[in-house]
Amino acid sequence: MTTRLRRFAWVLRALLSHYWRHPWQSLFLLAGLVAGVALWSAVQVINSHARASYAEADAILGAQASDWIRRADGGEVAPEDYIALRTAGFTEVFPLVQLRVSTRDDQPIHLIATDVLALPEGMSGSGDGARIDWLAHVQPPFQAWFPADLAGELGVGEGDRLQLRDGRFLPPARIASREQQGRQVFMDVAAAFALMGRQGFTSLAVGPMDGARREALQAALPQGLRLEPNQQRLDLTELTASLHTHLTAMSLLSFAVGLFIVFNAVRFSLWYRRPTFRNLRLMGVSVRLLALGVLGETLLWSVVGTLGGLLAGWGISHALLPSVSASLQNLYGAVVGADLLLSARTMLLAWGMTLIGLLFALAWPMWQQLGVPAVASVATAGWHADARARRRLLLGAGGLGLAALITYQAMSTVEGGFVLLGLVLFAAAWALPAVLARAHGRIAAASRSRGLRARWMVSDGWAQLPALRTAMMALLLALTANLGVETLITSFRTALSDWMAVRIGADVYVQSNRLDADVFLAEHARAPWLASGHARTGQMVRWNGRPTRVLGLDPQAPDTQQLPLSDALPDALAHWRASGTGEALILANEQAHFLGGLALGDTVALTTPGGVQTFRVVGFFHDYGNAMYQFYLPKARMRQVWPDAPGFGLALWLTPGSDTADLEAALLDAGVLPGEWIAQGDIKQLSLNIFDRTFAMTAAMNTLTLLVAAVALLSAWLAILHERMPEFARWRALGVTRKELLGVVAVPMGLFALVTWMLSVPLGAVLSWLLIHDLNVVSFGWTMPMLWSPAPSLRLLSLVAALLALVLTLVMVLMRKRLPEAMAQVGAGA
Repeated sequence: MTTRLRRFAWVLRALLSHYWRHPWQSLFLLAGLVAGVALWSAVQVINSHARASYAEADAILGAQASDWIRRADGGEVAPEDYIALRTAGFTEVFPLVQLRVSTRDDQPIHLIATDVLALPEGMSGSGDGARIDWLAHVQPPFQAWFPADLAGELGVGEGDRLQLRDGRFLPPARIASREQQGRQVFMDVAAAFALMGRQGFTSLAVGPMDGARREALQAALPQGLRLEPNQQRLDLTELTASLHTHLTAMSLLSFAVGLFIVFNAVRFSLWYRRPTFRNLRLMGVSVRLLALGVLGETLLWSVVGTLGGLLAGWGISHALLPSVSASLQNLYGAVVGADLLLSARTMLLAWGMTLIGLLFALAWPMWQQLGVPAVASVATAGWHADARARRRLLLGAGGLGLAALITYQAMSTVEGGFVLLGLVLFAAAWALPAVLARAHGRIAAASRSRGLRARWMVSDGWAQLPALRTAMMALLLALTANLGVETLITSFRTALSDWMAVRIGADVYVQSNRLDADVFLAEHARAPWLASGHARTGQMVRWNGRPTRVLGLDPQAPDTQQLPLSDALPDALAHWRASGTGEALILANEQAHFLGGLALGDTVALTTPGGVQTFRVVGFFHDYGNAMYQFYLPKARMRQVWPDAPGFGLALWLTPGSDTADLEAALLDAGVLPGEWIAQGDIKQLSLNIFDRTFAMTAAMNTLTLLVAAVALLSAWLAILHERMPEFARWRALGVTRKELLGVVAVPMGLFALVTWMLSVPLGAVLSWLLIHDLNVVSFGWTMPMLWSPAPSLRLLSLVAALLALVLTLVMVLMRKRLPEAMAQVGAGA
């Protein structure tokens, strides 16, 4: 047994010695593994961290909240009601104030406030270990606790007072955080009351209690309050599933592109290691022992690549987490902290994926090489072998294309959609070598009428194609992903802007619990500055197992006249406007249609104070960015069904040329505080800022994927340079100039890159079409027109040209450095 282990160790050492002699190959092999694992693991770390935060969503600042106490009309809970419950002995109840404000730069900030002394016993953890200075925390000027990452983004230092958009200032900052604080700013309830200018809790949280205790609390609730279970953990897990699946799919694409670098490195390491395999075989080493050595090398590289990728991924995840957590909080109200954890599951998954990838990229080609007879292995693979490989890849592409057609017919889930995208992308990548060969043949035929030098430069592409095909496949995937995703983002942003132009048409929007919108409109109906107003009411319910909002709209309001319907029955809006007292008709958002399974003419059953009532669906409206199901009822019907439904904002249209100072004075007289109204332009800009930040991570991953493809291209050409250096030396000795050598290097690579880019344009259009019209609908329930523009593809062409120029510069520098030595060896051999 010891002898066998010694032999295995010597074989493994002989195999690994190749990388000592050719460190650049080990560098590119490691670069491919680290690049692929890093991007994948970064997303996995973020996803795992977010899901762990969702699992703690029933905890508020370290205290468990099994139930909520809220006002039935959606208003604020009075401090007197809270005091009455605490006096009655319900010490499990603690107050909560949650606000969303904006900085002077229109950056949204979420505030959370509670009375830490009122938290249930044993549930007042302090998160990062920071201790509370109680006097400074509960007395003016109070304290505002900023998480370190949020403070860094906003430029807030210890003791600074952050100014808000409306001119108010937050209490002096303290750079610290508590458990489950996430990216929220924490303060005492007294500080929140001072900031709001009023006293009222958003809700009361209820700590864990048994059934009997819960029934007693239910009976003791003051009038107007209701007790409801905390289902935030389940809601967040379901609402955010599609977003996390999208991120995972992007990371898998990056991992696949990274494997192309590994394929390149392995392809040329095999060429150099043929003498090693032949000598080991002639020395009596069995194929079985060599196979074990190859397996050992694969395991070693998988461990090294995984560790390097996880370290890099850890850094990338820290860089990307702020964008992801801000998007999750703005879109879904999810609180995600800044402390990342690298779980054992993520590490094992990373190692398993790396090992499987290496088995295909490293072990399988080596095993095929071991099947070649020892004496015959000295022959190098020629162009005929490459032609056979292209035909096999083309056949495989046909199989993947057929599988894609079958998958498209049966696609109904997000996972199925990404399988479809993977099949389409890799079918195109596998067909690319055959397309490049066919295009090169046509170009070579067309160049026959040109000069000898031009024909020579083009014809050398046949010698470069076997080496460059894998790098071009990686480039195709990166270009296609960039074009497809950029078209999606552009189309989505345009659709969102157009939608906001219709839905956010008022000049000013007011959101204040202390304002009676109907009374305000009645009092100022004849005011010269007011052209029109729309006071909406809203009610939260649960439908189809998810949180759902029902809004009561005024059918005569300006923004109701042009509801952006995506599909509707004939004269749906006219019938809906007239249904305040007749047939119960309702409008639903697209999410209820595509995700909830509703169809035109279906009935919706909603739980109301009078029991379950049904409504007939007559139309679906666009509702971009909304994670919930939402329904519209005429306001008269809303009053019948939910007579106590709270107000849901007031929209005001000003007469042309009127001064907003009159409106602001009227709002202040009505008790509205500064900061509780916002201008149309500000709310649109805020929405677009949230949109841009949401897609910041996607853009970053696209850029990283393109850089990985550039590394694959560089590794391929360095391998070509190393392999063909004696040939270049002979050409140089025969009088070929450096300019002609540059042409031999640049012309074929430029032609291959140009053909790859040309193929990526229609393929990117197909990808964006699938993303917009299929995957986006299955994931989020939104539809939008696809807006294709040549500008992104032209920008990518210029970027590809820049990358090629960089690669060519490095190649020519290395060629100039190594040519003298190679020419000397040619002369010595002569």
